Amino acid sequence: MYQIPTALKSEIEEFEKQVIEFKNGTIEAVKFKAIRVPMGIYEQRENGSFMVRIRCTAGIITPNQLLGVATLATQYNLKTIHITTRQELQLHDIKLEQTPVILSELYKLGLSSRGGGGNTVRNIMASEDAGISASEKFDVSPYALALTNTLIAESDSWSLPRKYKIAFSGNDSDNANALFNDLGFVATLKANEKGFKVYLGGGLGSKPSTGHLLFDFLPVNDILYVAEAVKQLFSEHGNRRNRHKARIRYLFYKLGEEKVFELFHQYYKKLKQDNAYELAIPTLPGVKDRGTKVDSTADVSFSQWLKRFAKEQVQEGLYMVEIPFEHGITSPEILKSIATFLQSLKGEDLLRFNMRQNIRLRNIPGNVLPALYQLLLQLKIEVNTPKLLNNLVACTGADTCRLGICLTKGASHAIKNRLSELATETLDQLSELEINLSGCPNSCGQHAVSPLGFYGKASRTDRLYPAYYVTVGGKRGVNQAELGKNMGEINARELPEFITEVVNAYYVNATKYTDFHDFVTKDKSANVLAILNEYQDVPAFDDDKNYYFDWGAQDLFSLKGKGVAECSAGMFDMIDFDKDSILEIRKRITTAEDDKTVNNLLYQTIFHASRMLLVTRGIEPKNKNEVFEYFIKSFIEEGLVDSKYLNVISQANVNQNEDFSSSSILINELADNVIALYENMDDSLQFKLKDKPNNPGQIHEEESKKDRNNIRIKDFRGVACPMNFVKTKIKLAQMRSEELLEIFLDDGAPINNVPGSVRGEGHQVLEVKQKGEYWSVLIQKK
Repeated sequence: MYQIPTALKSEIEEFEKQVIEFKNGTIEAVKFKAIRVPMGIYEQRENGSFMVRIRCTAGIITPNQLLGVATLATQYNLKTIHITTRQELQLHDIKLEQTPVILSELYKLGLSSRGGGGNTVRNIMASEDAGISASEKFDVSPYALALTNTLIAESDSWSLPRKYKIAFSGNDSDNANALFNDLGFVATLKANEKGFKVYLGGGLGSKPSTGHLLFDFLPVNDILYVAEAVKQLFSEHGNRRNRHKARIRYLFYKLGEEKVFELFHQYYKKLKQDNAYELAIPTLPGVKDRGTKVDSTADVSFSQWLKRFAKEQVQEGLYMVEIPFEHGITSPEILKSIATFLQSLKGEDLLRFNMRQNIRLRNIPGNVLPALYQLLLQLKIEVNTPKLLNNLVACTGADTCRLGICLTKGASHAIKNRLSELATETLDQLSELEINLSGCPNSCGQHAVSPLGFYGKASRTDRLYPAYYVTVGGKRGVNQAELGKNMGEINARELPEFITEVVNAYYVNATKYTDFHDFVTKDKSANVLAILNEYQDVPAFDDDKNYYFDWGAQDLFSLKGKGVAECSAGMFDMIDFDKDSILEIRKRITTAEDDKTVNNLLYQTIFHASRMLLVTRGIEPKNKNEVFEYFIKSFIEEGLVDSKYLNVISQANVNQNEDFSSSSILINELADNVIALYENMDDSLQFKLKDKPNNPGQIHEEESKKDRNNIRIKDFRGVACPMNFVKTKIKLAQMRSEELLEIFLDDGAPINNVPGSVRGEGHQVLEVKQKGEYWSVLIQKK
């Protein structure tokens, strides 16, 4: 449903080459991670096993696309397909060498994994009932698609300080978590004019926050200006140095709401004055005004299924139907069958993925429901069990995620089994109750917005055991949004029993409370605390070993396999790799037993010191010679590093077997200065120097500018998106206001994307001129 950027095909072809180079050892692992993660490819818990995340804006996917994804999964012998809490699909257990072909096949289906990870614009969410709900203000789906189509085609959407998440909700109930996203839009009407309440700086994960009201009414045609202004604000003021404080909400913690809003309106006002954007609203497939009412009296089990999982839409005689999947996991064969059934209905807007990891069918005529019910029975989907049992949400946890602490899927399954022992009547009356589990504090299971939520931790008696923090009181909705409060912890072994006791206590006393949220928060969560206190004693390992195994685990609980978040892939991983190499080399020098080894280690110090900060200038050297040449040009000639190191760097460039022993003090000093330069770099990648060294390279640069009539020239031919824009942006950051920069770009995606992105940063594009097979763009810095 969204439009794939024209540049994606060439990016996939380039990625295929990069996979080969990585497998051959030409590209280091840390650099390759920075390449693959923004393509939506994550390494799983098991080394060498990968996941591909597929963008599905607003949870939308057509029957043909779903069939194509399922067929693709079958071709690669993938056993499962995973529906995420962000309305996307994930393919797991893929070999790295398979990923380029998979991306190419997704491209043919009109689907992309680009932006599925890394510091990028992520999948844009929307209300699962958009366009079919009687209570919505208007259908928000087209606006989510319109933003997606623009943002994913812009090169600066792939080089942000951290992920950028956006959501649209159809009314104040906020069933798309708009208030808990970096940028949230909630549909509203003003004198019958469509518009949005706009919220900025929400987010879950560690140190969560609800969004700050930015506009109480924004005309719908201005949403692109807001999204672009937020992107510029984030790009220029987000914390690029500390990934743990890099989300938009941390700007509010650091600067305060008044200052953040002031900065935002500066960007917003400038973009509106330039009038550079036009929102193109796509037309969604038409929907029948009405269908056929279903006859629900024919069969008792069919009638029960309708009550649990089907609901009539605002369009009379058309129904939305929820198909439940435990943990959002199903097989390619099941999805093929569902897609094939939907194809027979001759429509495109027939399904959405929702945040509870299920499929929500839509626009289903009532007379089709009996056949659908029979199909689901044949597929052995749990259509005859209470909805609550398949309404539990759990992230993938430590089964595959490198950040996971606990096995949330195993715990969720155990909870389901224990709850199923309650009376069917009880479970049906509590069908809308939400329980969410995350394997770590990152809230992929959205525990923080659930009335009853849990996130994994490691606890200890005489040894480690799996446990969960208990959060209560999470709530959605404009003017009532709340984050869950931490009430203590519960060991994983007794988690199912604890939850069952809480649920049963609510059922027994439901008449005393307005809803489950009221029950868990009443009298400062006294009800939950009273039950939680019963589960605080954990026996020693020798007394009961069961507490020290996680649910579904064969081995004793440990943090083995836990690693660094793949989302953190980026320039700082690459910088830290060189920095750590320098520190490791110093240790090795002290124990080296011969001069040849010492000499080689000194050369390696020069190499890593020279390469360490090149990435902050958008430079990707292809070989060792380019490392030294670019360092001289971008750091020594720019006056950031003293010219006294020029000779030893030049020697390393000419001959790595040179005798460096007499320069050991100078070489270590070079490394110290580069590390110090890095440590004094600000959040926007600018270097703060107390005293800029007197450097003849600066004179050379000034003379060079005069020779070119005060126009700096940069040749970015052969540089693919988005690196061409990153390099342009970094070069402009080094220049004074109103200075001129001329860049050379290839035809196609580079010339289509970069000038617009430059304008989006507030600079003036004075001239765009074709020169044979490439283009010249003249820019004046703002």
